[in-house]
Amino acid sequence: MLRRVIPQALVALALTVATVASASAQPFTEGAAAALIRDANALAAQIRGFHRWSGLTPPPPNYCATMQEGEAVQKQIARLASRAILYRQPGLALALQRAGDALSDELDVEEEVNHQADVPFTAYPCPAPPGPYPARPVVLSIVLAKAPSCRREANALRLSFEARRTLMQQCLRLPGQ
Repeated sequence: MLRRVIPQALVALALTVATVASASAQPFTEGAAAALIRDANALAAQIRGFHRWSGLTPPPPNYCATMQEGEAVQKQIARLASRAILYRQPGLALALQRAGDALSDELDVEEEVNHQADVPFTAYPCPAPPGPYPARPVVLSIVLAKAPSCRREANALRLSFEARRTLMQQCLRLPGQ
């Protein structure tokens, strides 16, 4: 009986090794990474534009969709950066991380401004109508002034995506909040 099982086990092991080897030999899709980097940069620019929203008028028309898409793209970038490291492409991983950091920072600024200005939400990140939110312009000016030093600190520490988000949110928080 053992003589029949051993050859079958060896064949199964060989097939498993061949499958794993072919999967790891598949080229990493740099095209997908480049498209994701473009999307992240475009979303970061759109979200940066939201920093001009004073809170005295309704939010910009695409505010909710853009913020939600930004969170989704952020997660995709984190997964793809991990794959780039797995496929031994550190340059691509760093490019993904830079785009992810820029998107993450803009998301954090917008989220912290809304949080500290006590902007209520119906479904996060969509502000609850009706406005206005008079504290938003004051908080926005303070948070935007703090953002560059928070970015420098996060860059110097070379933090992972999640750790960077936590640091940025804590750094952007107003005293007493």
